[in-house]
Amino acid sequence: MNIEKELLTQIIGFYENIDILDKEYKSASGKILVDYKFNEMHCIDFIGKLDKPNVTKLSDNLNLTRGAVSKIIKKLVKKGAIEIYRTENNKKEIYYKLTESGRKIFLAHEKMHHEWEKEDMEYLSGIDKDELVRVCAFFDNYNKFLESRIKIMKGEKNEYSAD
Repeated sequence: MNIEKELLTQIIGFYENIDILDKEYKSASGKILVDYKFNEMHCIDFIGKLDKPNVTKLSDNLNLTRGAVSKIIKKLVKKGAIEIYRTENNKKEIYYKLTESGRKIFLAHEKMHHEWEKEDMEYLSGIDKDELVRVCAFFDNYNKFLESRIKIMKGEKNEYSAD
């Protein structure tokens, strides 16, 4: 097997392991996170962090369409994790806030990320710094390549376009 194919195999394995770890962390969280999908959890996360979160802010932060965010919002309202509100001075604009249940999910998700990061940092602290610099450079370049592919698929111009 050539090294490029081996690297792609390793990247796929990385994604698969991250997905499995995500499910295990959710399960270990006392079951509070199990019923929430990836985008739902991150929507809750942004609602908990943003000032006056609305569909546009959530769409921008989640990198999803406003329609996709609206669907997630409906599910989260139905699950009782968030509620809708309007301000006194602008009855037209719709905002979202966490319910008590949503706040518990937000905190459990945050705790999960902190534990995950702590374990990863412990592992990474044992790796040679020069090797980490090379790995970071690789992932920076690979992410730029992936972003250019996304732009091509969306029909946008990018540095690899002929125009």
